[in-house]
Amino acid sequence: MKTIAYYLSEYGFGHATRSIAVIRRLCEKIEFRIIVCNAFAYDFLNQSLNDLIASDKVTLRKISNDIGYVLQPHSLTPDCDQFKISYQKFIGKLPFAIQREAKFLSDQHVNLVIGDIPPAPFKAALSLSIPSIGVSNFTWYTAYKELLPDTDLQPLYDCYTSMDYFFALAGSRERAWGRMGSKSFGFFSRSPQVEAVHKIRKNVNPTGDKIIVFFGLGMKIDAGNLAAYKLWSSRNCVFLVSSNTNIEGDNIYKIPIEDTESQNYIEASDIVISKPGWGTVSEAISFNKPLILVTRQKMQEDKNTIEYLKNNSGCELVEWEAMNEFEITAEVLERMKKQKQSAGVDSEDVINAIVEEICGVLCG
Repeated sequence: MKTIAYYLSEYGFGHATRSIAVIRRLCEKIEFRIIVCNAFAYDFLNQSLNDLIASDKVTLRKISNDIGYVLQPHSLTPDCDQFKISYQKFIGKLPFAIQREAKFLSDQHVNLVIGDIPPAPFKAALSLSIPSIGVSNFTWYTAYKELLPDTDLQPLYDCYTSMDYFFALAGSRERAWGRMGSKSFGFFSRSPQVEAVHKIRKNVNPTGDKIIVFFGLGMKIDAGNLAAYKLWSSRNCVFLVSSNTNIEGDNIYKIPIEDTESQNYIEASDIVISKPGWGTVSEAISFNKPLILVTRQKMQEDKNTIEYLKNNSGCELVEWEAMNEFEITAEVLERMKKQKQSAGVDSEDVINAIVEEICGVLCG
């Protein structure tokens, strides 16, 4: 039986949710085992992939792979000074991480490395002549370009140029990293569960006359005093928010912390408000939901995603600094209608295409 080592970045749950969609589909195709390597989303992955873990198709390995961003308190904006300190520590340990992963890959007789999108596994795989695939809309090398000089980024460049194949996801403006090939794919997400979606809508909007708004800034975001936002007073709206969101109200419904299938809440919504993280955006686009995106500075990944949306399905933009005054007005809703008419993507086709390419590399 062949073995895949599937590495996930540590920054939030977005890398995990989209990888879960791929892993679930992979496990329907051929017989092999998948070792998922991640620390931050470990419990989330354990619950989401419980049936595949029970059947021994998937194993979890708790290992921290990268550092993501460091944000200022009560903000979506990077804290450049603290980030530089964390980055230098990470780079100082990178040679050890590459050696550690090379030993792990060898000990586990791994046949393929997939990364979304930690740097070290690609260089470890190359050292053992194990094929590797990067799957992402960005790399940390390009994500950090506005935060660090090129000389500091060289170790990341060396890792990413070790990739055999790069599968660029919607919004990517990356170079063709793959030594043996690169391909482009659109938005995709985990499939919604019809009964769960119906139950959510019935619970939060039993009379069917409200606008259901999904509000999600991400599990690693400290948004400050959310209670002061005018948003919650938006006429005729009810809100679905993450379990960690510090806001209460008669029209506020918190997603249970034990419920890992957030795509069901996106599907149940009429409007999605989010930072421009790929995971939530992809679920909204896949389910044809109009988007309101909270913009932030110095995030190249965000800029690329927004530019892609502006050129395709469209989106409403609100600056982070103006979010406390933002409301869903009649004018906003009118713009949402126009946006929704041009949105939509066949998520199932995208997942199937990615899985077919992975199987081709693994079995080729």
